[in-house]
Amino acid sequence: MRTLVSAIVIVCMLGFLSTFSKGADAGQQTTVSGVVIDQACAGKMMTKDDPEKEAAAHPKSCATKDACEKSGYGVISGKELIKFDDNGNKLAKDFLAKTTKEDNLRVKVTGTRTGDQMAVTEITADDSK
Repeated sequence: MRTLVSAIVIVCMLGFLSTFSKGADAGQQTTVSGVVIDQACAGKMMTKDDPEKEAAAHPKSCATKDACEKSGYGVISGKELIKFDDNGNKLAKDFLAKTTKEDNLRVKVTGTRTGDQMAVTEITADDSK
């Protein structure tokens, strides 16, 4: 009986520590590379075989339309869409206003990620591709 109780206590402690360490990782800054895009059009891209490649062909002129801007922004990285918070939307709008590129809007986005959302602190051009 004593062994069973000890085993249960150990399993519970390991579960608690595992949950605690996952929470600590979620609050760390990370940088993601991909293509900045409005969320209205991002949904269409996510149905394609290679969403990032499709997003690269998406024109800036569409992403800056009123309806698209109001939908919010995100970054498509590989086959994943990461949506921006309010600050990220502002930074994306500023990035789009300043860039001379008309498509292939590749960026590096830095912030705190939680699931498919990111609290963005910085967006910079990524000319590596």
